Amino acid sequence: MRCFLTVLALSLSLGCSRGQPTGRRGSDVPTVRIALVTDLKGYLEPCGCTSDPLGGIDRLAAQIRALRDGPAPVVFVIAGDTFFDTATIEPVRVDQAGRNAKTLAGILSGLDVAAVLPGPSDRAQPSDTLEALKAASDFPWLAMEGDAELLRVKVGSLRLAVVGVRPGADRDAVKPLAASADADSDLTMALVDGSRRDANRLGAIEGVDLVVQGGLDEDDPVAPREAGRAWLLHASRQGQGLTVVDVYQKKTGAPFVDRSDWSRAERARLLDSQLADLGQKISAWEKSGDVDAADLESQRARLAALRGERQALNGPAPSTDGNALYVTWIPLPKNAPKDSTVEALMRKHDKVVNDANRVAFANRKPPPLGPGDVAYVGSAACSGCHQPAYAWWSTTAHGHAYRTLQEQNKEYNLDCVGCHVTGYERPGGSTVTHNRDLALVNVGCESCHGPGAAHAENPEEVGILRDTPASTCVQCHNAQHSDLFDYESYKKTMIVPGHGLPPR
Repeated sequence: MRCFLTVLALSLSLGCSRGQPTGRRGSDVPTVRIALVTDLKGYLEPCGCTSDPLGGIDRLAAQIRALRDGPAPVVFVIAGDTFFDTATIEPVRVDQAGRNAKTLAGILSGLDVAAVLPGPSDRAQPSDTLEALKAASDFPWLAMEGDAELLRVKVGSLRLAVVGVRPGADRDAVKPLAASADADSDLTMALVDGSRRDANRLGAIEGVDLVVQGGLDEDDPVAPREAGRAWLLHASRQGQGLTVVDVYQKKTGAPFVDRSDWSRAERARLLDSQLADLGQKISAWEKSGDVDAADLESQRARLAALRGERQALNGPAPSTDGNALYVTWIPLPKNAPKDSTVEALMRKHDKVVNDANRVAFANRKPPPLGPGDVAYVGSAACSGCHQPAYAWWSTTAHGHAYRTLQEQNKEYNLDCVGCHVTGYERPGGSTVTHNRDLALVNVGCESCHGPGAAHAENPEEVGILRDTPASTCVQCHNAQHSDLFDYESYKKTMIVPGHGLPPR
């Protein structure tokens, strides 16, 4: 996977002003601007524990509204798992997941979504859940009944056909829809949740101009690529950003040429890699003297051709008088503008979920102690013998982790609480509501050193884990929640006077 910082730098280099991708044809206004989101997976907002959390439906809403303020008509479509991130939801999570999906459907309805192609996780939910969600949506859900479904949309002066296709759908079910769309539409776009093979098969169908591919489950967006005469498009996942396609249509029925800076940058990156690899091989062949002279000359000619192609990419993109696409990916970092109305809805949602879970799980207790299990006692019980360590811990992020949730009405949120309390759902530990009257809130001593009841009762005879393994840390400090985590580096910050070192 490419380093995200590289992708972000590339996206910024493409140029956005108040959400408007920089024009690529002088003062020309696009025939239509298509905003794409793939694999939203029910995410209203990212975990706030990362260094630069990407996404957030409030930031996405602000970006969509900024695009609509531009000179071109905008159509907004979504493909892939949209409302749920898994087909099978744990019973304990069903209510929260349903509330989350309903809030998301309401917010998307306010953004004038033209069409959504739900993914397999969406379609796997109970029929009553889906019917309630569709009732809360004022946008079409495509291909919910059959393999494919055709929707016609008028966007400005352009007649757009959108074909929603289920993964693995029979091409024979798609071909007549594509043919019908091609006959009386200016542009045909297929939405699919599936493999690259599924997307390639769609792109090869006569009449399809664009294929929006969900189901890749990749953090980074994928630059436009060809499949037949169609262009395949992707926009990351979990609402981390959106792909914007400026469509310049000069002639109906003619193929489109991709003129995107994004694509040129990707091609340059690939050529740089090929040039470095081939250059090294040629040097080795020249030194060895084992390669036939004619073959060696052929490889030198190939190297020269690649260098020429790479040099050409440093200049301006070639112009075209025909149909053209300019594709930009716009990331949504934490400093991106937020839509205040949507943000208010999200904060209301947080409180509703918090209040509902506090009641629903009021009587939920941790698993009982089994043979050999040790109960948790809380960090305060450690303070008597380990006062310097306890005093230091109280000043750390671990020491007030629970308060950060309380300040956001998320201390009972099932997506958050497990990493902000001690002994979550472990024998003798805590639950979403049960924490021994706040004794087990925060990431306490026992989160790293193990349950301490036996040690607290008989410290001379019963030891406790002193060196916390990485496997314990990464249960919470993973890529999704703690992107800068490095075990050795973080461990050094934990070894201080009074905690691993003699007190000063």
